[in-house]
Amino acid sequence: MLSRALWQLVKRCLIPAAAVVAEAKAHSEPEHPRLCRPSELPIYIPEPICNVKHKVVEAPGILESTIRDTRETLTKYSDEVKAYQRVTQEHISKSKENIQWLVDYLHEEDNTLPRAGAVGIGALAGLIFGLRGGIIKRTLYATAGATGVAAICYPSEASEYSKVGITEAKKYLTVAYNFVYGVKKDDPPLELPSLPKLPSSLTEVWTSVKSTFVSDAPETKAPQEQVPKSK
Repeated sequence: MLSRALWQLVKRCLIPAAAVVAEAKAHSEPEHPRLCRPSELPIYIPEPICNVKHKVVEAPGILESTIRDTRETLTKYSDEVKAYQRVTQEHISKSKENIQWLVDYLHEEDNTLPRAGAVGIGALAGLIFGLRGGIIKRTLYATAGATGVAAICYPSEASEYSKVGITEAKKYLTVAYNFVYGVKKDDPPLELPSLPKLPSSLTEVWTSVKSTFVSDAPETKAPQEQVPKSK
């Protein structure tokens, strides 16, 4: 009975006193600052909002479409023409180099048999070109072919003989010219009218042909050195 009375005393007096002390202690302690979340810190900024503007593409008109198609077509054909021109120039340059090599080979003194073969081929080519004509035409064509190739194989002899032939031909032309104009024997002879300068030999003819091929070839310009500007 005594213990029960003590328990009732503690329950009625001590427990309310402890509650009052705890409440007073809670009021006496300073208040802690309110905690925040990591996302609420100032280093975290909101993500920028991307504003996408949709561009309105207008359909091209009839005039614009026509001009565009014409330009594309012209560009295409221009590129094709340039490609064909480049291939043609390459073939011309290669053919010129091969012909020059063949001529230099025939000019060598030790190549007697190749020279004779070349003269025979020239005569045969002239004969083939004159097959449709009579015996005179065939003979003239074959002689012209053989003479032309022989002039290439023997340039010095061809130059000498051609000069003699040109001199004799000029003399006979002067006689015929004076005869046509009725110049008598005792009168001073008339001079032939001035004519354009013609090659005096087959070598000059070949030189002019080579120069023509060289002039037709495209020229490659060397890059110019850049000079620094003076300050």
